[in-house]
Amino acid sequence: MAGSERLYALDAARFVAMLLMIQGHTLDALVSPAELDIARFPWNIWHFMRGLTAPIFLVVSGIVHVLATPRTPEGKLPGALVWRRIRSSLTLLGIGYLMMFPAQRLWHLGYVPPEQWTAFFRVHILQLIGVTLLCVLGLMALTRTERQLSIVATAAGLAIVALAPAVAWVDWYRFLPEALAAYLSTERGSLFPFVPFAAYPFLGLPIGSWLKSLPPAQRTRILRVYLPLAGLGVLALAPVLTLLCQPLLPPQANPYHANPGLILLRFGLALLFLGAIAWLYELTPRLGPLYAVFGRYALFLFVGHLVLLYGTPWFHSVARLYAKSLSLLEAVGVLLIVVALCFAGVFLVEALRRRFRPGWLVLRLGIAATVTYLFLAP
Repeated sequence: MAGSERLYALDAARFVAMLLMIQGHTLDALVSPAELDIARFPWNIWHFMRGLTAPIFLVVSGIVHVLATPRTPEGKLPGALVWRRIRSSLTLLGIGYLMMFPAQRLWHLGYVPPEQWTAFFRVHILQLIGVTLLCVLGLMALTRTERQLSIVATAAGLAIVALAPAVAWVDWYRFLPEALAAYLSTERGSLFPFVPFAAYPFLGLPIGSWLKSLPPAQRTRILRVYLPLAGLGVLALAPVLTLLCQPLLPPQANPYHANPGLILLRFGLALLFLGAIAWLYELTPRLGPLYAVFGRYALFLFVGHLVLLYGTPWFHSVARLYAKSLSLLEAVGVLLIVVALCFAGVFLVEALRRRFRPGWLVLRLGIAATVTYLFLAP
């Protein structure tokens, strides 16, 4: 998006959602259960709110992808953009699997026990985003107008919501290889299966198409007024749908993954969140360019905080060394350090890309060379 047309309120929403995700991961990984008990108030509310961060981020991603995607006069996507999006999606997939790699060296793979392979194939948010963005790109490539995209994306999103109970009944590991079954089942620990989480960016696409059809000056007002109204409408429907669909679920299913009513509940709350952030953005309009920087590097922040918290296949970090063993105050201290380091990393990368691009290239090549060496070293 051009700077004059950029919807900074969406950048602010993505920034706040990322902060919430970082604090959720950090406190959940480090604080002792004696202090952080999600069965008790206020931590049960905190746990529920944690479940909203991924849907919020995914809905925003769907909206932003439409606003940031130009079409040719014939309605097609520019070839360079398609290949760039494919490369970005595959990079996210690669990083997601790399962080869960079951061995420190490639020649150790023959000795990896089955349970470590299961952990490797589990679907986390990066794998989900990588696959989902490829699907979003496919929908955009198959349509020729934003209206067509809205219709197809809405149908796809609602189909995923409607099929969630049926998907939960199937033992996908009986019919598919483990690497594919993990995208449809939480039985072996996947946290973000394609159903229902792909519905959130798909349902964000028609919102993005609508915003794109409006003059830039009106878009923030639309976010402030109409998204909360739409969210309230979805929330009014969600309880009734939840009660009607509950008998359709298998006993072991996570209701937030399998009950269409609860899936739409999260979607409605995500719309309310976006509307609230759009109102709050009016208090800090001068911070728009800063929100844009953090919004642009949202996935960098996500990967960075996971590395700082958990480490990599070659070294452990604080969340593995002190898992669920710190006091709340100690964990908050770690959280502040993680956030500060992530922000410093964003500013460093942005400075390299804008002022010294050879340095940015050297950094990327250096990381790739280091990872390759670690995999191949004796």
